[in-house]
Amino acid sequence: MIRHETRFPIKVDTELCKFLYKAWTAGWLDEYSNDHFLIKAIEGRIESFVGIEQLKENGINICGVVHENGFVDLKTFCFNFCINFSMKMSFWENHFGEANVKRFVMDQLSAGKKAYNEDTFFQALSEVSVLSFFASRCKWDEILYEPPVNSESKKNPEARFARSFQENGENEGAETLTVNIEVKSPGFPHTIHPEEKIMIPTVLLTEEGRKIIPKFCEQHQILYLEPKLLKLRDYINSACEKFSFPQKGEYNFLYINWSFRDFPSNSFLEAWSLLTNEVNGIITHPSIASSVGINPDAFTKITAIVVYTESLEGLMFSNFAHVWERRGCGPRFRMWVVDEKLRKDEMEDVSDILFKITGMNPDKSLTQYAMFDGKSRSDLEYIENCKLGTDLCSLVTQYTLRADSDI
Repeated sequence: MIRHETRFPIKVDTELCKFLYKAWTAGWLDEYSNDHFLIKAIEGRIESFVGIEQLKENGINICGVVHENGFVDLKTFCFNFCINFSMKMSFWENHFGEANVKRFVMDQLSAGKKAYNEDTFFQALSEVSVLSFFASRCKWDEILYEPPVNSESKKNPEARFARSFQENGENEGAETLTVNIEVKSPGFPHTIHPEEKIMIPTVLLTEEGRKIIPKFCEQHQILYLEPKLLKLRDYINSACEKFSFPQKGEYNFLYINWSFRDFPSNSFLEAWSLLTNEVNGIITHPSIASSVGINPDAFTKITAIVVYTESLEGLMFSNFAHVWERRGCGPRFRMWVVDEKLRKDEMEDVSDILFKITGMNPDKSLTQYAMFDGKSRSDLEYIENCKLGTDLCSLVTQYTLRADSDI
């Protein structure tokens, strides 16, 4: 039997799940796989999903979704996810129009349809979260889904938001504030390492270092993980292709959801250090950027890059605001302003336009040589791992690629 011919499974007032009820009964979900996260959530049969362990660690559990023993009541999660996701998509429909939302649901959110890929679905959810946040920031005069921004490209960013300026200041002479948004998200690691010591270098290594450090890790029973440098490069180049050179009053933002990596809670610091470290950050050193294949136009086309980490509650509520939860190293995001003059003005409070647009202040660069998790189970093991981590960082420092001498 075709899915839309079956009864909508969620037994609740239809108004609470108005959008999902419509999508189900109108046949928008007919080609979805039975293994699709959304279908399983609607039918209340999610037992686990890729990345749940990372997401559990990424927030402060303010709503008590994760119990003391680490247990997650997935029945309750399914119900709350469906209600909140349905409301967000109704919100989308009001702003982007039914035709665009139907296309998004049937083509992108379906994540391969019968050839379902859960990573693709979570990438689409990142769009829902970020674009919903922006749509609610203020009363926009114009909101466009996948607008043709760059006349020289057939590819479009996720959305454009525009409104008339109500004040001058740093945007004097501009009649309209225009914000273009691109959202990217790498896939989850499908193999987790709960018992193994792991490390990721978060700077670029010399050719010799790329041989010596993995060998050191092997000798000390550490699992060496390659940093996703090329993934960052590809995201930057993709955004660069979709954006045009910004005009007065126009801002281009690239959001990267780095939730799904091997270091829960602080996973986004891997990407942040690779991007901004003072030794060879790929967005702070044009020579390094060129050496790894970043389009030089990125330095003028992209206004700012935001790297963030999603939490389980953020996923359940489809609410980007959860990235402001503070845990460990502070909020779950960092923003790098690529435009050098604008970055200086924002840091010195000469300008606050980016804060008004994003709710974020720009951050300083992070020079972090490696991320290491020794999985300590005793005080003695903790001491041993501290020594091992120090030795490892010293080795990474020794074999770090130097922007001024190694290219």
